[in-house]
Amino acid sequence: MIKCARLLGDVGGTNARFAVYEDDGRARSVRVIPVDDHATLREAIEAYLTAEGIDKPLRAAALAVASPVTGDAVKLTNHPWSFSIAELRRDLQIERLEVINDFTANALAVPRLRPEERLQIGSGKAVPDTPIAVLGPGTGLGVSGLIPTEETWTALAGEGGHATMAAGDDQESDVLTHLRRRFGHVSAERVLSGPGLVNLYQTLAEIAGVAAESYTPAQISDRAIGEEEPLCRAAALTKHSG
Repeated sequence: MIKCARLLGDVGGTNARFAVYEDDGRARSVRVIPVDDHATLREAIEAYLTAEGIDKPLRAAALAVASPVTGDAVKLTNHPWSFSIAELRRDLQIERLEVINDFTANALAVPRLRPEERLQIGSGKAVPDTPIAVLGPGTGLGVSGLIPTEETWTALAGEGGHATMAAGDDQESDVLTHLRRRFGHVSAERVLSGPGLVNLYQTLAEIAGVAAESYTPAQISDRAIGEEEPLCRAAALTKHSG
């Protein structure tokens, strides 16, 4: 058994990813666990520890969760899991437990990216030591940012994925009108996310007056399917252009 391990966790609405943090700063024993496979976060962590032969107590753990973290009680935004930080620390025998928003964690990691880990999108040149926006569509839409200070960076914690989605042209306005009839408020993550792809595809099918297929987000974004299904291609392009 591995003793005094330090656990890393990235807990989203679809999958939880766990790893062990080594003294050299690297993560090993990375394992992806579908969140629907376990009733609670505690059970998912215990399954990971058992599978990797990791003994308790743990020296430390850091969990990045797809949820606001404003106190001891945490509830995932797009999944039924909820937990008490204090109880999780006690039950799993963790000496030190840190829980933060997942996109706060993503933002804090951005300055540590090596040049070969970056891919430029669009034209222009990056300006050093200026604010950085961080966006990521998944089960929801993660949003954060970084503000430079004299010695380090400060991450902005927020729920920007729930901001009201705006239209850029007449077609997008028509799509949002249909989505408002269905959802009421249409946030950015209603369209800029995995489930958002399904929403877009179904709405485009409704506007076109055709029956929608039961496609998953992966199928809608699949190029081979898009070549045969123009509405899938349109949904993917609408999402990417948004």
